[in-house]
Amino acid sequence: MSYLHATRLHFAGRFRADVSTVNNVRQHFDDDNFNPDLQKPLSGGTDRSNWQPDGTGAWRLLDCRVTSGSRTDGPLASTPVDDMAIGLSVRESGDRSAAKIVDLDPDQQGVSMLFGLTICLIDSHGHVLMQGEFEPAAFYDLRAQRSTGGGDAGRSAYFQSVLTNVTWGDIAKSPCLTQLKQLSAAEQLSIRFITDGYRTGGPMRGYGRIVGTIGPHFANEPHTFIGGRHLQVQTDGPPNPPEFSQSDCVVDAARRKILIDVGNLLKVDSKGDFADMGDISLEVGTGAAAASLGTLSYKAPGTYSATAGIFELPQDRPFTDAELATVLQNPLRMTVRPSGALTASVFGAERDDGIYLRAEQFVFRVAPGEIKHTDLIATRFGAPFANATPRAAAFPFSPEDNLPLPDIAVNPKTDAEGRARLTITGVDPGNPRKFIDGLVYGVVCSLDESQTDLDVVINAERNFISILNFDPFPEVESPGWDDVRKIFKKYGDLYPRPHGPNPYAPFDGLPPSRPVVNLADRDSVIKFAPRILWALELPIEHPSHMPVTRDLSLGKRKRMIAWLRSLGVKGTPIPPIAITAAATKTGKPVTRSTTKSPVVDIRLLRHRS
Repeated sequence: MSYLHATRLHFAGRFRADVSTVNNVRQHFDDDNFNPDLQKPLSGGTDRSNWQPDGTGAWRLLDCRVTSGSRTDGPLASTPVDDMAIGLSVRESGDRSAAKIVDLDPDQQGVSMLFGLTICLIDSHGHVLMQGEFEPAAFYDLRAQRSTGGGDAGRSAYFQSVLTNVTWGDIAKSPCLTQLKQLSAAEQLSIRFITDGYRTGGPMRGYGRIVGTIGPHFANEPHTFIGGRHLQVQTDGPPNPPEFSQSDCVVDAARRKILIDVGNLLKVDSKGDFADMGDISLEVGTGAAAASLGTLSYKAPGTYSATAGIFELPQDRPFTDAELATVLQNPLRMTVRPSGALTASVFGAERDDGIYLRAEQFVFRVAPGEIKHTDLIATRFGAPFANATPRAAAFPFSPEDNLPLPDIAVNPKTDAEGRARLTITGVDPGNPRKFIDGLVYGVVCSLDESQTDLDVVINAERNFISILNFDPFPEVESPGWDDVRKIFKKYGDLYPRPHGPNPYAPFDGLPPSRPVVNLADRDSVIKFAPRILWALELPIEHPSHMPVTRDLSLGKRKRMIAWLRSLGVKGTPIPPIAITAAATKTGKPVTRSTTKSPVVDIRLLRHRS
């Protein structure tokens, strides 16, 4: 049941994403024609892509607090008197650098990923009551015009993952935290949070709103999505369906309730409350035979921050035996009846066959010949769908024809848990974009048992895997500065702070907010070689990993490390370190997909910050 569980905490506040915008545009990757003026913020014109060129990539939580808590054996807690967890500060760890937010590629900015985030619950005395490491995950279900304001301010998406290596402080006085700890498996918790209202101008530039939920994590659950019921927005509901997200449900059979998450679905007004869209009801069944399961109480001020959009139905009673049996075996749907309307229309609906398929990990970076794995997870009416037949096919984001495709293989049948191993093997893309390394691909997956419209899956549901497949990069024996200069320079061009000269001073009369190392200058790089080497050798999950963009191929990293090690540190040579791209094959039987690559309108897949 994951975060969508009777025992959970909700939190709300702000976040800051200090993104760099120089790397938003393909042409900015052209080393030979890079103009230093691109590192200056644009003050006018039609190109608004470069609104924050000096961003560091840092992502931070601000003013976040626990707003409510619930548990299986007690009423909702909304004040510290109800449960001392209410009001706790939700922060990052103070003993490491800030987390980083990273686009996959300028051609795929719709799966931005968080690396190096640590979540803490801290009381008013500074005591850490819970701390966990956020397993890197990309946002999902990016939607436009959900919040007030145009552009990024109106967009919304969610991050779902697990907190690992969870440690606990003295939580004896909090029934919610105590039960959360007792329920969770292997020092892990489930977390999902929604970001919206992001500002790219004005005094709150770089800030946005966040609401979220922390719940228990159970063994064998998906990490990045709910293994439950999934209602897709329907075209006969409100206008402009792409503005709305899917909603997720879990049937709590033990308690005879349904938990439904509409946090990334409903519109949010300028005050941060759910906008009144009319009466929204959850039903089971199809057509006129559908039966109501209850109406969402979402209109009261403060509901969004207090609940993160999670509601429990029926509100005043449990399901009867007959109702529970019906819910477990029939599709769910959501209806909306705007104020003054006589009839309701279907807003969101589960597929009639109840089938849902999703990849556990849906963002990959691969080198030619490198092998990566993830699980496809199939459910039917929220239960594992065993012995189903999965298919997978790759398609390029690039409009060029006759491009090589990554090799995609998938186990012939799902196992008892509804899982089938998907294997991705990188290829040589042939450098079709010239001055940008590699190529972006998508992988769309389906089941033979479900009649799925792939165009809807890709462009409406956003349910596909994104891959950045790097170009090959040859090894060079005893590399010199000329062998690594362009690699360093590109990073300094795209991330001028803190990695380049100071092309402008942001405020008159103040020293420039530039630091330290100029990556285009050999002497400057040598001066900082030990620190650069340390950052290059950190695991990709670490917040101080270099580069912040995570767009450096294995071959380029190996060459840079070899050159830096040849310099030595304080006169002492640094021994070489083995860095490999080896991946272990599972040994399970696989079948190559013969599905034709789908035709995709890639304009719908891209998002520019």
